[in-house]
Amino acid sequence: MKKYCFGIDVGGTSVKMGFFRTDGELLEKWEIPTRTESGGSAILPDIAASALAKLDANGIDKSEVVGMGIGIPGPINAAGVVPHTANLGWGYKEVTRELTELTGIPSKGGNDANVAALGEMWKGAAAGHQSGVMVTLGTGVGGGIIV
Repeated sequence: MKKYCFGIDVGGTSVKMGFFRTDGELLEKWEIPTRTESGGSAILPDIAASALAKLDANGIDKSEVVGMGIGIPGPINAAGVVPHTANLGWGYKEVTRELTELTGIPSKGGNDANVAALGEMWKGAAAGHQSGVMVTLGTGVGGGIIV
């Protein structure tokens, strides 16, 4: 039975990662550096290695993981393709295809501020409300609105 998932927030200086039960219970959170040198080529392999290491450390088979959600600081389409990013050094990149291939775990992507807003509506400060606004401040500034 699939009962785990990962949430990943890619920032300009660090990647924040969370390991969850599918009901939203956070089991662990940690950070890894965002290595933007060489056009950001190490970012997704670093994320994959960190997630797989977390499963190994906890004795969990990846068949028990329903998926990985990844928030990207910039535009990303429904197919998980990023045309470019300001802070990561990426040009065109098929983020979710590449992350899925690196881990063997299905992945979905979204703009980081938009998925942060969704998280706050589900389990955070806006839980139980019909609408919410999320402002993100980090290496960049972003926002998501749910109405």
